[in-house]
Parts: sequence; C-alpha cells; structure tokens
Amino acid sequence: MFKQFFVALFAGLVLSLVAIGSAQAETSLGFGYDLARQLDKNQDDGQINLTTQVSVGRRSALILGLASGERYQVLELAFKRYNEKYLSGSFFQLGTDYWYGDKKKGAKSKLGLDLRLGYELPVTRNLVFSGAISALYGPNNLNTNKSGELLLRPHLGVMFHF
Repeated sequence: MFKQFFVALFAGLVLSLVAIGSAQAETSLGFGYDLARQLDKNQDDGQINLTTQVSVGRRSALILGLASGERYQVLELAFKRYNEKYLSGSFFQLGTDYWYGDKKKGAKSKLGLDLRLGYELPVTRNLVFSGAISALYGPNNLNTNKSGELLLRPHLGVMFHF
C-alpha cells in the first residue's frame, strides 16, 4: 500500500505538470541515447539506455527512460529542471528508477532514487549533447553486489529533439 501511494502521488504530480506546462509553452519532444554505457561496458553492465523527454513549461521536462543490460532492465521516470533556458545550460533531474534484476544471474529487483546534475549544449537546431553525473540510491552496487551504497554514475548523451 505504501508503494501504491507514492506511485499515485507521482502520477498526479506528472499529470498536473503536463496540464500546466502545455498551457504555457510549445511542446518539445526529444529522444536521447546515453553513449557512456556503450563506450565503457563496465558502466551498468554495458546497458543500452534510451530516453524520451517531453517539455513541461518553459524550463522543465519529464523524462521516461528505458535501459537493458545483461543482468538488469531499468525503467526511469524523472523531472528535469533547467537553470538557464530549455535544452541549453545546466540542469538538475530528480527521478525514480525500477531496476528489474535477472534472478538467474544473481540480480535483485529494487526501486531507486536518482539525482542528476549536468549540462546540455545545443550543437544544431535539433541536436543536443549532454554530460551529467548522477547519484543513485537503492539498487545493489553492480560491482560489489552490496545494498545501501550511493552509486555515482557518469552520463554522456546525445538527444534529437523536435
């Protein structure tokens, strides 16, 4: 029941932000890919990370991310706030992750809380590069398999938006 309450609370917040944001700004839709996981296979088991970003208001966005690796599949839902202007400059992102682990490979399914700080640089009108560092709490450490540790993870992404 405790988890259902937080899911309902988060869903209500998301829906209200979408309703408010669509009245204030033109909607922008973006599709992104995290290159750091492909360049360094030691990062999160070499997961393939895809994200979708929808603008909410003039300086905010909602993020839906999916990742798939050998031991884990991850679903991420987050809120991103830009400090300067949308898709340009520094940002912070707060979200929740569900790490679905393959029990045959010794991985456990867990919820996680993810705080990300980063910077986005528009290269062309529709292409944006980003770099960020995230602090993840909840899932087991992928290297030591211990729980309760804060994981710091780098992110290097590219996003196409229209």
